[in-house]
Amino acid sequence: MGNNSIEQTGNISSITQHTVDELAQYVINKLTDISSSNSEHPQKRLIIAVSGTPGSGKTHLSELISSSINAQMPSHPSIVLPMDGFHLTKAQLLAMPDPQTAMRRRGAPWTFDSHGFVELVRRVCEQCEDPVLAPSFDHAIGDPVADAIVITAQHRVVFIEGLYAHVSEDPWAQLADIVDERWWVEPRDKEGTRERLVSRHLATGLAADKQAAVLRIDGNDGINGKYSASHRLSPTRVIFN
Repeated sequence: MGNNSIEQTGNISSITQHTVDELAQYVINKLTDISSSNSEHPQKRLIIAVSGTPGSGKTHLSELISSSINAQMPSHPSIVLPMDGFHLTKAQLLAMPDPQTAMRRRGAPWTFDSHGFVELVRRVCEQCEDPVLAPSFDHAIGDPVADAIVITAQHRVVFIEGLYAHVSEDPWAQLADIVDERWWVEPRDKEGTRERLVSRHLATGLAADKQAAVLRIDGNDGINGKYSASHRLSPTRVIFN
């Protein structure tokens, strides 16, 4: 694919299978090029950092492309590694000097184990022949779950996705020397993005009603999204949603 900008309108769930498969084929071709040009380390992984503001659809898009790759390349599957597993636990937030603000601002850069995330991605890049364990996030308990994601030697493509995967400030900026590409998901429908966030907060129990969800978006998600967008490194690809 020569064009590094894929344009899609509407909700992220309406992205056509053709577009998903086109992106998946691009990744497969890229992996083939890496393997053929690196004969000393043919098992080198391809790592793609997918980011975007809250509600942009970066998680869902990563999962769709990963599934398409796995259908075409089952012997060397891809996997999605979300940043969510590196949220600080509720116990850690409540132990901060201002626990009320820490809980209210959960999702801000300082409420993540950013160093741990960068080091994990570094291991994914360097440790290609042995399994790498990573945490996931359990919305039912509201906390990370250690070692819930297993990245095996067969996983040749890893999508790391999260709000700060493109940030230009340390320690996040260290990812620039580790990942192969940065994909930014840019929403066209800002109101639709807000509605997705409202639905998400209600479904996960982060807000008791729509009014509380809107307050959370304006007082936390919006702030975090502006930081992510204004402090990002240049993406190698922009996907309009």
